[in-house]
Amino acid sequence: MFSPKVSVIIPTYGGADFLGEAIQSVINQTYKDFELIVVNDASPDDTDSVIQRFNDSRLRYIKHEKNRGVGHARKTGILQSRGEIIANLDQDDLFHPEKLQLHVEYFDKHPEVGCTYNSRYELYPSSGAIREILRPSPDLTLADFVLGYPIAPSVWVQRREWALLDEVWDERTFFRGREIVICGRLYMAGCKFALIDRVLNYRRYHKHRIMGDLAGKCEAERKCQQIIFDDPRCPADVLALKDIASANIYGMWAYVAYLQDEVDLGCELLGNAVRLKPSLLDGTPPALVNELVVDSIDDEGRGHEAVLSKMFENLPPEATELKKYYTWAVARGYLLQGVRAVMWDRQSSVQEYFSHAKIQGDHIDESFLEWMTYHLLPYEVEFGANATFKVLNSVGRHLKSLGIPKLDRTMKSYYFVNRAFLNYQSGQYRKVPLSAIMAIINSPANLKNRGLLSVLVRSLLLFVRR
Repeated sequence: MFSPKVSVIIPTYGGADFLGEAIQSVINQTYKDFELIVVNDASPDDTDSVIQRFNDSRLRYIKHEKNRGVGHARKTGILQSRGEIIANLDQDDLFHPEKLQLHVEYFDKHPEVGCTYNSRYELYPSSGAIREILRPSPDLTLADFVLGYPIAPSVWVQRREWALLDEVWDERTFFRGREIVICGRLYMAGCKFALIDRVLNYRRYHKHRIMGDLAGKCEAERKCQQIIFDDPRCPADVLALKDIASANIYGMWAYVAYLQDEVDLGCELLGNAVRLKPSLLDGTPPALVNELVVDSIDDEGRGHEAVLSKMFENLPPEATELKKYYTWAVARGYLLQGVRAVMWDRQSSVQEYFSHAKIQGDHIDESFLEWMTYHLLPYEVEFGANATFKVLNSVGRHLKSLGIPKLDRTMKSYYFVNRAFLNYQSGQYRKVPLSAIMAIINSPANLKNRGLLSVLVRSLLLFVRR
């Protein structure tokens, strides 16, 4: 009997339009020692014909007689698998060709690690073009999982013994948000997680897809959070995050409700978030405004204006003061989209976005600098320093054209300071001096940054010793 090193599991229901591409992305892997198990969860579409297009002995096809849900379909695939390493893929997502190769190589070198995960491309709903790189923290903790940032199934890869751990298959958790329970219980059971610092997945979103029972889905995710909080292994410092964790889930589902024109529900959920996390209203503009802007630009074009209008016209009583930031938020949305267009070389859109931004100096605040740095650091990992510096220079030129040249240097200084710390934390000591020097060139005030000077000196000493 064929005993592959890796088993890839794809549960499918109503996904015939995209399933073929998902399957092909697995077949195209540079690593060939795998089996691919597709579990049809009693799908009403023509999934059978999609499977028939592939003539590959490594593909196995299993059908449920009744629809049982994605969790049960995934479990069926894992129980039927033979690989010592288990990888998951959602029916409408895609693997990068080197996905399995890099994860297997890491497992071979690090026998102590039970679960690996990677960065992914987020795709625009309308065009399918790349929107951004989503890079999880390289040091995930239990707090990350309960706060609502679990790693998605298409991203993680597990050793078989962890994929089959009984407690992650608790029948009470076969509903929305169960990734919180899976990741949280794996962590508390002693599973070691590790980041493969490459972009190895593509995540597709679907325009105009309407989700039913948003309130129920929101509560299901909060129930998953509560399962972790109720676990006797959950430490006190994580338990203290309960209100913030609930606020994060409420905020996420509030945005979905506004997007689907369920404005009363959106207002209710956003009010819950603000009551549990009052700090959302802190700052000028408040942190919540920045979050709403980032949510609103999930798709391309001018659509964020309409989304922001729905949200700002239907704010909960606790947040009505935010209405005065609507014009600022619209302009900020164009600015962020302009930066994305520069990053992904969509030149036809760059000038349009920046011309609509009409920004003032206060738009280049710390929240903008944090947002840009968060997106550029993984961009550099994937495409290199030269490509990243090109983006920085291009964005700088556009800022100058809008009459704010000094903030070009502020932006670059912020990026290079964070780059120096990231290089140091990841052990890339030889890269720290250049980052520190560039930070100082762009802002001589960094000569007084003790943290920056400390990592510079330590990196030089460590590099010399090596």
